[in-house]
Amino acid sequence: MKTLASRLAACALITALIGACAHKIYGDPELPVAGKVLGTVVHTRDAEELRYVVLRQLTERYAQEQSIVVTQAEKDAYVRHVQEWLATHRQQQAARRAELAGKLAAGGLPEAERARLATDVAMLDELLAALGKDNAATSDPQEAEARQQVAAAFILQWKINRALYKQYGGRVIFQQGGPEPLDAYRRFLEDAQSRGDFRIVSKDLEAGFWRYYRDDSIHSFYPPGSREEAQVFDVPPWLSR
Repeated sequence: MKTLASRLAACALITALIGACAHKIYGDPELPVAGKVLGTVVHTRDAEELRYVVLRQLTERYAQEQSIVVTQAEKDAYVRHVQEWLATHRQQQAARRAELAGKLAAGGLPEAERARLATDVAMLDELLAALGKDNAATSDPQEAEARQQVAAAFILQWKINRALYKQYGGRVIFQQGGPEPLDAYRRFLEDAQSRGDFRIVSKDLEAGFWRYYRDDSIHSFYPPGSREEAQVFDVPPWLSR
């Protein structure tokens, strides 16, 4: 007869085995398994979605390993930087609107030119209204928190990019959210794949997964070897003037 102690030990072993075999699931389980990353099974038919999930999990772990954090002072500086940029941009667009409105008021223009100017003025009115709303000081706690969250996400991503560039080097591309060390990301992912941190299960998605990093034709690069490229991560953009 099994003793209580032996039964408890057996239960503990079974629980441990179940825990060791458990996996997190991303996506619809009805979809095929596209890949696996750090214990998460990814279900998708989209190579870009697979790349997004893999990169998100690996960079989150990388930030923890490298002790990359965002301070409150950095978030506050970023919010101020954005508001200052919006104010300057609004002034520029307001001056442009005044110039176009002046031409309209002067008269003597062909009808086609008047129509084009009127359209441009209307578009600038919409833009200025949006900029005014975005630039306004807010007492809404939810809106203020949203700005802080955007600041934290941008700063963290920039710091991860800088750390990867420092570690792996390579070429840098222009992106809407700032410079991105393309070759560093490719090498980072290749290292992670060779260690078994992630695996592409669906071979149909493999080429699509790597295309972003291996197809130069879809990117615009900083001039390789240039001073601009070498200094691209020297000064945080939220501190630049």
